[in-house]
Amino acid sequence: MTEASTNDKTRPTHTIYKVLGDGDTARWIKVGVAFPHRDRKGLALIFDGIPVDGRIALRANRKPEEAPKPEPKRTRNSEFTL
Repeated sequence: MTEASTNDKTRPTHTIYKVLGDGDTARWIKVGVAFPHRDRKGLALIFDGIPVDGRIALRANRKPEEAPKPEPKRTRNSEFTL
């Protein structure tokens, strides 16, 4: 077992993505997660698959309150909806 605590109470702090392309047309595909070591000096990486092309990006997860809010769905007659 790694030094990372991966019990049910611990959530990954980072997500690992395979990135294909650049800019607005880039595709970000989740390929794993990362958990901090107990001493907070490193991360344990857990991959669901290993990319063979593109590049790998490690991004810090957002806290639930930082996540973008979804826009309300509009209906065809949204101006008449109460």
